[in-house]
Amino acid sequence: MTVMTIARPLLRCALLPLLFASLWGADADVPGPGAQNKTPPKPIKREAPQYPHNMRRAGLTGKVRVEFVIDSHGDVQNPVVVSSNNPWFERPAIDAILKWKFAPAEINGRKVNTRSRQDLEFGITTTRGLYIMGGGGSDLGGTRDESRNGDEGLWSVPPLKDPEKLPPMLRWKTAPRPVNTAFPVYPFAALQAGVSGSTEIKFIVGPEGRIVGSELVSASTPEMGQAVLAMIDTWKFTPPKDKDGVPCHAALTMKHDFKRGADSDAPVSDEARQILKLLEKSPEKIAKAGELDGPLKPLSRRPPVYPTTLLKSGKSGQAVIEFYVDRQGDAQLPHIVSSTEPEFGYAAVQAIATWRFEAPLKGGKPVPVQVRIPMEFNLPAGGNAG
Repeated sequence: MTVMTIARPLLRCALLPLLFASLWGADADVPGPGAQNKTPPKPIKREAPQYPHNMRRAGLTGKVRVEFVIDSHGDVQNPVVVSSNNPWFERPAIDAILKWKFAPAEINGRKVNTRSRQDLEFGITTTRGLYIMGGGGSDLGGTRDESRNGDEGLWSVPPLKDPEKLPPMLRWKTAPRPVNTAFPVYPFAALQAGVSGSTEIKFIVGPEGRIVGSELVSASTPEMGQAVLAMIDTWKFTPPKDKDGVPCHAALTMKHDFKRGADSDAPVSDEARQILKLLEKSPEKIAKAGELDGPLKPLSRRPPVYPTTLLKSGKSGQAVIEFYVDRQGDAQLPHIVSSTEPEFGYAAVQAIATWRFEAPLKGGKPVPVQVRIPMEFNLPAGGNAG
């Protein structure tokens, strides 16, 4: 089984100051195939996203695809990341898209809402190549390959060793490449208590590039294990292929370290750390939803993925999740209040960690706010959906 590991960025890599965000044209999806005189939306104002400082220091690149609605006023609504090879670039991508302005789409002279798609690419050049994935076998550390330029982001799959030892359906020749990734959410209670740990999971990537099965190998705590299983369900890959170029299955493993430091495989944002301090020392400074000047307005809400481990059971269920919205409007520190199955709770937490709202205001000033919501789960038609 191939070991797929997460690398710690090599900060000693010499960097050139050049960086860029490449913006490609939006694809409009104007409704009404029989409509006459269709005019797609046209961009009027487009701002480049901000390159995250820690990603620039690490020399990492990112590719993010965002889908959103351009309303009849030409404003962007509900941007959702549908794929990315580096989660730390997702919020800058959404921030940028929300500032864009369009001439709205028209059908027969009437302005209409339309769905659109945008790819944003973050890149940085280095004086030496930065390859940030370990090799195969039992090598679990990040390595540098001077012939590579880091385009693969934080993850890649090393070559398969000893394929003859695997069942024929798992003998891939072309490795699955991650195209939609995520970090696990650090379990809230463990984070508060300063508990560190590690996990190992194994999972199967199917011929369509989706996760078709996963299993926990080891975990320091059950919560960390559930968090990583929820994370891997959100991943998507290019299909693995056998020696004849036919899509097949691939069995992979991955390890994570949960730490409160900068080298954690479950990163904790500075905003989340600030809220943790408030909870410890000044919880009264965190507002309740009813104390805000108005209801929270969601800007981006990625739906949860139905847990792969429950697909055979076909269960429906519910989870109630509590989280905090920081002063910028980002969801932070989601945790389970109750759930009919633990897997539903962790799937909901994984999704909510990516949510974005307009900045919450109390007395006209941004404040962090505590939120609690229920989420329903039903078996998706035809299998898992992300």
